[in-house]
Amino acid sequence: MTSAERRAALIEKLAGLPPERRAALLRSVGGGPRDPGGQEWPLSPGQERLWFLSRFDPGDTSYNTPWCLRVRGPLDVDALSAAFTRIAERHEVLRTRFRLRGDAPVQVVLPPGPVPVERIALAEGADLDRALQEFVDRPFDLENGPPLRAGLAGTGQDDAVLCMVLHHIAVDGWSLDVLMRELAECYAATREGRAPELPELPTQYPRFAVRERQRDHTEGLEHWTRRLAGAPALDLPADHPRPSRWSGRGGREDLLLPPEEITPLERVARKRRCTSFMALVAAYQATLALASGQSDFCVGVPVAGRNSSELAPLIGYFGNTLVLRADLSGDPSFHEVLDRVREATLAGMRHAEVPFEHILAALRVPRDIGRPPLCQAMFNLHNLPNEDLLRTRMADLDLEIHTVPPSHTKSEVSMDLWRGPEGLGGVLDYSSDLFAPATARRLVRGFAEVVRRAGADPDIPLSALSGLLSSALSK
Repeated sequence: MTSAERRAALIEKLAGLPPERRAALLRSVGGGPRDPGGQEWPLSPGQERLWFLSRFDPGDTSYNTPWCLRVRGPLDVDALSAAFTRIAERHEVLRTRFRLRGDAPVQVVLPPGPVPVERIALAEGADLDRALQEFVDRPFDLENGPPLRAGLAGTGQDDAVLCMVLHHIAVDGWSLDVLMRELAECYAATREGRAPELPELPTQYPRFAVRERQRDHTEGLEHWTRRLAGAPALDLPADHPRPSRWSGRGGREDLLLPPEEITPLERVARKRRCTSFMALVAAYQATLALASGQSDFCVGVPVAGRNSSELAPLIGYFGNTLVLRADLSGDPSFHEVLDRVREATLAGMRHAEVPFEHILAALRVPRDIGRPPLCQAMFNLHNLPNEDLLRTRMADLDLEIHTVPPSHTKSEVSMDLWRGPEGLGGVLDYSSDLFAPATARRLVRGFAEVVRRAGADPDIPLSALSGLLSSALSK
């Protein structure tokens, strides 16, 4: 057996194993070097799964989380490095190493140290996004290096792209907003020769991890095992044979629905006492059902997982996956689909604190190293980044989000949406091992058509929607 096959077999065996068996498997791959010092803490359940994956596939970069800003103006690189250093000093998770101690992984918090800003070299005529993607796709060494790096690619006089990359083991979507706000304040404070005006943090991520491991999730697990028992995998028609092992290679298709096309659906949702989120999940489920021919499958939804106010100002991996089981049986109308999504969402949110990893273990989900477990499709509705805040706090710089095209995806299909002045924007990330770009474009067009038809006539049954959708996609 090759080393890659051995790692894959170990990943397959880890989920749901009793502690003593898992410990034996961990010992079989060795403990690695020891840190020279630092305080040790257990990992949170979510961190532990990511640590397993990184340990047995060190070259995987699927969980590298990039955040890039186009910076125009006289950028002070020394002040920028000082700002990152101050943020890492405030948030222990950004100066943490992840090691195996005996039978269990631990996070080792090291003393504060400088955080340099690397120069991302651009040869004459080089493609900026390709250089940024190479910086993003560089694997993290979680045993020896911090889970954060920052780089700067200069594109001209007073024009550069700042690229921040964090491993998902240390950050979630909420954390990126915290990081942006603190970066703006710490940079401005350094330039102005004053202390940053930031509140004292009430706790640190490692202490949250301790509390999370001590929580009793018995009641929540009973809910999820009842709700999700026997849930089948989503099988969308693929263009390529399913690989024996998940690679994470991905592509992306864009989506934009103008206000006049999304507003009717939002109006339908309000009349049904539903949120826009619920209406968009219902449209996404209907699209997947029509594409796959299935009426029963699961869609994963990221949730913040910050169940107390003291966690709001922290950087860390608090996020969890809420599993919404689709029920499109009996040829329901879109109104009925929306009602079912509402019920599933409200019931799920009452137990959203149960770690996804615990749900997988309780359900004894069969491990398939060729596909993500339980949820092959993901959905996320975002708030828009507060760019005005950054411009105010870094007054001498003009900042805007610079999107780097993804090269990896964590799901077979994943839809991310945001509501803005121009309407509903979004992207569909997809596994390029399974789907051709044309297929992804058809899914995006199909979703847009469902949104329009459901907004115009929410009593339309799924069977009629299927015919209209096929006609629309064939044009």
